[in-house]
Amino acid sequence: MICKKRRITPEKKRYTRKNTLIASGEKYIYYLGQTVGGSTHDYELLKSELDVNLGLFEGYQTLVDLGYLGMNKDYFCDTIHLPHRKARQSKTNPDTKLTPQQKQENRAHARCRIKIEHAIAGAKRLGAVSQVYRNKSIPFNDLGMCLACSLWNFHLKNKHPI
Repeated sequence: MICKKRRITPEKKRYTRKNTLIASGEKYIYYLGQTVGGSTHDYELLKSELDVNLGLFEGYQTLVDLGYLGMNKDYFCDTIHLPHRKARQSKTNPDTKLTPQQKQENRAHARCRIKIEHAIAGAKRLGAVSQVYRNKSIPFNDLGMCLACSLWNFHLKNKHPI
C-alpha cells in the first residue's frame, strides 16, 4: 500500500500596504504618509506620523471616517468631524437605531467625504498600487504610492474641460 501525504495549502497571503492620505474637497492630495503593512490600524498609523501636540488640524474642517474614532479628543480640536456611530445592542439598550437627525448628518458627512474617497481611488488607478504586492523592497513601497499620488495631482492640475 502506497501512502501519499496530502499537503494542506494555507490561504493565499495578501501582502497589503496602507498609507495615510490627506486630501482636499477638490480631490488634491496634500499629504502622503509612510507605507506600512496592512495589519496596522488606521488611527495608530496617523498617531505615529502626526504628533498630537502640534495642532495640525486646528483651523481646518477635517472629515474622517469611523476608523479614526477618538481623534477629536486626542488632537484637542473641535473642527474634526466623525460620523455618528450606532450604539451596541444590550439588555439595557435594546433600541440601537440612529435618530433621523443623526442619519441626516451622516449623509451630509458622506457627501463631503466621497470627494476624498475619489481622490484615493484616483491615486489607485496606477495598477502597481492597487494590485497584490509581492515585492519586499521597502523603498519601492513608498516610491510607488508617491508616484501614484503625483500622477493624480498632475492629472488634476492639467485637466482641460472638453
